[in-house]
Amino acid sequence: SDSRGRQSGRAGRYPVRGPIATLVVVVTGTAVAALAYRRWMAPKSKAPAEHDPWLVAVTSYPMSGRGCHRGRQFSEAELVSRSTTAVEGQFETEEEAVAQAKRVRQCTAEFEDWADEHFGTGPPPWDSVEGENFDNDSEVLIRVVRQSVLDAEKKADEALLQKVARTAAQKQQKKKKQKESALQRSGKVHYSFPGPPRGVDANAELEVLVDADLLAYAVPRGEKFDKQKHARAEPAQLAGCRSLMIRATDGAVAEEGFVEQTRSLLEACTSLEELHWHDAAHISRILCGTDAEGENPKQSRLTRSLRVLSLPYCSRNFGPEELADLAIFSGLEALDLRSSLDMELGIGHPATMRDPYDSDEGGDCEPLPYSEALVAVAQANRKLKEVDLDGILDFDAFSYCLDQHAVCTVEAGGARVKLGRKTAW
Repeated sequence: SDSRGRQSGRAGRYPVRGPIATLVVVVTGTAVAALAYRRWMAPKSKAPAEHDPWLVAVTSYPMSGRGCHRGRQFSEAELVSRSTTAVEGQFETEEEAVAQAKRVRQCTAEFEDWADEHFGTGPPPWDSVEGENFDNDSEVLIRVVRQSVLDAEKKADEALLQKVARTAAQKQQKKKKQKESALQRSGKVHYSFPGPPRGVDANAELEVLVDADLLAYAVPRGEKFDKQKHARAEPAQLAGCRSLMIRATDGAVAEEGFVEQTRSLLEACTSLEELHWHDAAHISRILCGTDAEGENPKQSRLTRSLRVLSLPYCSRNFGPEELADLAIFSGLEALDLRSSLDMELGIGHPATMRDPYDSDEGGDCEPLPYSEALVAVAQANRKLKEVDLDGILDFDAFSYCLDQHAVCTVEAGGARVKLGRKTAW
C-alpha cells in the first residue's frame, strides 16, 4: 500500500503548497478543510507578548474517508475531538523552531521517503496528507507557531466542542421526548439500553429481581436492590401481571437451584403475555423445558400463550441451539434479540470467506450459525410481526451470524426484521 501512495516525482506536481495546496488535496471531507483553514489562516497577534516563544506543534488527526474511516465523513467537531497536538520544544527564534521541525519531520513515519523531495527547502506547515497515502488512518501536520497562537486555537476548539455538545444535548432531549410520546401512544412495553436517564423506558407491569437467595423481589429497574426496602413479589402480583421484566444477580445465576426457581416463578405468572428478560441465562432449560443436556423441549402454558419475548443483550448465553429451541413457542407476535446473536460463532465459517465476485465459489456452503434457527422460529409462530435484531450491524456481525436469505424468508412470512443502524465499527 505504501508503494502505491508514495510515488516519486511529487515536487513538480503542485504549483503551490502549504495550506492552499492541502485544501486542494483534501477532497474527502469539508471538515478537514475547515479545520485546516481555521488553524492556518487564523490571524496572528499583531505584537507578540513579551514571553511568547516559538513552538513546533505536531498534530495527528484522523482522515475522513480513508483507511479505517472509509465511508465516514467527520464533522469539524468530531475531527477536533479526535485530534491530538504535541509540542516539540520552545524557541526564542523562528529559525530555531523551523530547524527542530525539520528534525521532527525526518523522524515521523508519515513523511518517510517522499517529504524531502516534495517540500524541498520550503518552510512549514507540512502536512502528510500531501503524500497521498490513501491507506493512512490518520495524518500528521507539523507547524511552527507562537505559543499565543496555539493557546488561541485551544480556546477556540474548546468553545466549538462546548457549542456542539449543547446542540447535541438539545437534539437528544427532543428525540427523547418524541420517543416518550410515541411509547405512550403505543402502550407498548419497551426497555432501552442504556436505560434512563439516557434511554427511555415504558415499564412492564411488574419488574422483579432474583437474588442469590433465589427469591424474587419487586425491584424497579434503576433502583439499587435493598432487602430492607424492597418486598418480595407476592403470588397475587405474579398471577395477575400480563407483562413481566425479570433480571437476576450474578450470584443467583450461579446457584444450583436457579433454573428450577425461575421456572416456578414464571409458572406462577398465569396471565403472562409479555416477558422481558434482561441478561438471560439457561434460556432453553427455563423457557423451553429442556433437560440438562439441552434435549427434549416441552410445551407449557408459557410456550402457547406468550405474545412478546424479549431477550436483549444475552449473547454470552444464546447460541443457535437456544434460538432453535424457541421454535416450541407458537403464539409469538414480537421477538426481541437486540445484541444477542454471537458473531464469534461465525468467525472461520466457510461462508464468511467466500469471494463475492467468484460465482463458482461456495455455492453449496452451509448456512451461517443462526439462519436455520431464525427461520424455524418464524415458521412456528405464524402471528410473528416483528423481530428486533438491533446491534447486528455493529462490527459487521450480520455477515457472521445470518444469511440474507434467512432474513428475506422471515420477512416473506409477514414479520418485519429490524436491523437497526451501525453504531460501532
